[in-house]
Amino acid sequence: MTPSKAVLRDVYPRLGTNAQNALISAYGLWYRQRRLGGHFSRAAADFRARDRWTPEQMRAHVETELRRILRCAWDTRYYRRRWSESGIEPWMLGEFRPENLPFLPIVPKHDLRRAPDAFLRRSGPLTLEESTSGSTGEPVVVTSTARLQQTWMAAREARSFAWAGASMLHRKATIGGRPLVPRADSAGPYHRFNFAERQCYLSAFHIGPRTVGAYVDALREWQPEVLTGYASSYFSLARLMLESGRSLGYRPRALILCADKLTAGMKAVIRDAFLARAYEEYGSVENAALATECPAGSLHVSPDFGIVEIVDEDGQPLGPGQEGRIVCTSLLNDVQPLIRYEIGDLGRWSDRPCPCGRTQFPVLEEIVGRIEDAVIGPDGREIVRICSLQDVPHVVASQLVQERLDLLRVRVIADDGFNDADERMIRDILATRRLGPVRVAIERVSELEKTPGGKVRRVIRRLPAMEEELATVT
Repeated sequence: MTPSKAVLRDVYPRLGTNAQNALISAYGLWYRQRRLGGHFSRAAADFRARDRWTPEQMRAHVETELRRILRCAWDTRYYRRRWSESGIEPWMLGEFRPENLPFLPIVPKHDLRRAPDAFLRRSGPLTLEESTSGSTGEPVVVTSTARLQQTWMAAREARSFAWAGASMLHRKATIGGRPLVPRADSAGPYHRFNFAERQCYLSAFHIGPRTVGAYVDALREWQPEVLTGYASSYFSLARLMLESGRSLGYRPRALILCADKLTAGMKAVIRDAFLARAYEEYGSVENAALATECPAGSLHVSPDFGIVEIVDEDGQPLGPGQEGRIVCTSLLNDVQPLIRYEIGDLGRWSDRPCPCGRTQFPVLEEIVGRIEDAVIGPDGREIVRICSLQDVPHVVASQLVQERLDLLRVRVIADDGFNDADERMIRDILATRRLGPVRVAIERVSELEKTPGGKVRRVIRRLPAMEEELATVT
């Protein structure tokens, strides 16, 4: 029997480490089959075959799949209403090409967040729902099927992993957002094992000067071939490894990192610490787009996964080198179609051909805006992606501002049901489970602070100069 998410959430924190490993592995057995069973192998072979296609072959495939997904989208309440208001008739969709997409309205993220059921087709296979939070901190409900999840994972296997000389079936380690170590003040260990997926999962919330040795020891013991997860967490760990003179004692195949912008400087530090190359992967919780770093170092979009546009404020396409909003059209999710979905990031196309020769895959020059500040704990630990509060019932969106090492201000956009119990839950997440003895001030707001480019940063660090200096030498 597969343990439910409720069991994992409510029972897991009360178990000992060995029992937690057993529970994670039991869940992992089911999760592996759902994502890597069934259609996975066939879909991975299809994606690998398209690696050898010409641009003309890829374009023909993308046009066919675009028309199919547009017909699916017409069968939803959301698109039927919006497109009808824009003068779009069903017969027009059968003639659409990627260059015609600007005739369709852009879908803001908050439309999906507010009414996810309006994006569902009126008829379709049994679906799976998953509430998740992306880089803006706004939770959305993503609906799919087991077959879709297998297809998404197959694309990552054929592109993100294969291009890095690795496989998700290899022995691996992951640093991610799951709260596998229940308390911030835990004395360790800071990892758990998912034996079903040959995975060592390490906490993203305990990396610091006092714990770096425990992380290195766990990796030495497990010796994963491939390391995955948050780019900024691996960068923090790498920096601490170099500062303390620690090493793994072996060479992994590669690191395949996501969630945060992976800069050239971060790559150099990670390479020096792990003796392996870090590859960037760009995607979204909605699985609307995928971009993968090739061996030559370019970030290629997979158009057979999803069509990516970079547009101006009027939704019109921008040329190479021009920074604009990223909107995505998923070609895979025919259960909850996302057409011209604004993902919340900014980017620029490259005008330089990649020497790898994969001309059927467009190249992104840069993804802009996926850098967020780390929160520095009183004990020197660095935590990124800390403020995902989608489990708090009445929080619509959130932003965390660190004003002192022991003071966090949480800005929340909340609905009318927000109450004292929600505030207690926020304090428990941030203080008890994440950072330890810190004060948490909660402030209800109508909008979150944005960068000059209009991006909402989930975490903003504004420490006094003295504390900022102390944090960097702790």
